[in-house]
Amino acid sequence: MSESVEEIYKRNYNSIKVLIGVSFSLGVNLTAPSKIKDALKLFNVIWVVASLLSLYAHWSYFIRHIDNIPLLAETVCTALQTLISAVKMVYYLFTQRTFYRLLDQTLTHKIIRKIEIFEHDFPINRQLKQEIDGIMNGVWRSARRQLLFYFCCCVGIVCNYFFGALFVNLYHQLKQTPDYEHILPFPALYPIWEDQGMTFPYYPLQMYLSGSAVYIAGMCAVSFEGVFIVLCQHAVGLVKVHNLLVLRSTSRLIPAERRVEYLRYTIITYQRINIFAQQIQTIFKHVSLSQFVLSLIVFGFVLFEMSFGLESSIVIVIRMIMYFAAGGTQIILYCYNGQQLTSVSEEIPLAFYSCNWYEESGKFKQLLRMMIMRTNRPFNLEVSSFTLMNLATLIALFRMSGSYFLLLRNLQEK
Repeated sequence: MSESVEEIYKRNYNSIKVLIGVSFSLGVNLTAPSKIKDALKLFNVIWVVASLLSLYAHWSYFIRHIDNIPLLAETVCTALQTLISAVKMVYYLFTQRTFYRLLDQTLTHKIIRKIEIFEHDFPINRQLKQEIDGIMNGVWRSARRQLLFYFCCCVGIVCNYFFGALFVNLYHQLKQTPDYEHILPFPALYPIWEDQGMTFPYYPLQMYLSGSAVYIAGMCAVSFEGVFIVLCQHAVGLVKVHNLLVLRSTSRLIPAERRVEYLRYTIITYQRINIFAQQIQTIFKHVSLSQFVLSLIVFGFVLFEMSFGLESSIVIVIRMIMYFAAGGTQIILYCYNGQQLTSVSEEIPLAFYSCNWYEESGKFKQLLRMMIMRTNRPFNLEVSSFTLMNLATLIALFRMSGSYFLLLRNLQEK
């Protein structure tokens, strides 16, 4: 808290450099806008168009292998992942400034810096600043760990799909394997170029379109869910800071005659945190629905592919494990962080009740009663008004995916 705004921003920015870099590579600018950075939107459009064109190849592959459920399962998974990533990219295109404003508030600790308690000479200020620094440093460490783990999961599956296809094709090309049919990163088929083999420019063009789909499927997830991680973890930190301020409201370091004033400042801080939580809710509420529906379908398909791979190819099993690690982590991040925010916000009324209010003035007790009633409803992140981002939803999702898996197994056996 003794650091300047620039120092706080730089330290926090360094914690999420991976997120900023990945976003730039997608044509998404999460930093301060400028004419040059705004021009990156052109790359966003190029990625989206290329990936959408690749869906034609998924459809052709689907029609060609309509009777082969194991082949259909993977192409449906990858097509859906490509589609939802394209939706997120388009969403980014129109809400980029909103993401920037929220992320900038987070990086600069704007709400904490605006706490009125530190603008007045309370004897407890120094102690509070030290405790708040400890809370926020822990929050940023948690966000960085989640972000790096998810980044590694996504890079792993992207490299598996793209370089696996590239090196296999290169090997057979150098070996001059007769009648070899090249493979693409995603299970896809371009009928108009099917007879052209690996000739130029047909093969590079197919690899570019499919490679674009692979890249945005992985990296758009890192960028979009990465922003959610950072914003949600910051909100968790803010609520913890608020609860700390409340618990210290009856400290001996605060003069008795100034405790009502101190409590009023904590109430104002709560209002700002509530607004910040609602902003997170608004920006992720509806777009997260498509991700939850996708995950429900994909988990069932991935489990089916893994069970099928155990009987046919260990390569398929390894790929599906990597796919499950990336796709599973994706939905876990939403539910885990949503649950964290809900759990810590449920402690707000308890924080008010736990301070030594019974020794305070009538005005202090009146404010306390009002805030206990007002904060009884915790911060919940909704999935488009259908359900909540919490661990109960995650468990239900896995159960329903298991049902889809059993359905596919029954269809395969018939």
